[in-house]
Amino acid sequence: MDCHHCRIGKFQPTKIAYYSPLNEHLMVIPHVPAYQCDVCGITDYDEIFTLRLHYLIDKLTGKEPDLEIDDWQPRPEPTHQWQPERSR
Repeated sequence: MDCHHCRIGKFQPTKIAYYSPLNEHLMVIPHVPAYQCDVCGITDYDEIFTLRLHYLIDKLTGKEPDLEIDDWQPRPEPTHQWQPERSR
């Protein structure tokens, strides 16, 4: 998939840490599926992961989960099956 930022590179599947503030805390989740441009390095988190994470956060914080997904569109290409990283 072409990079929407630099319009030169291609997104490659990777795993990175996800950081986000949650109330007065910092939430850190390691090894999150994402896509990273091989030229400019911009990163997009996997949409399915993001949707599931927001659903879980809403459930844990007592908010009613937003089940409407109006602006979410699946990637035109199927997501890759994530393989565990091999130790070297």
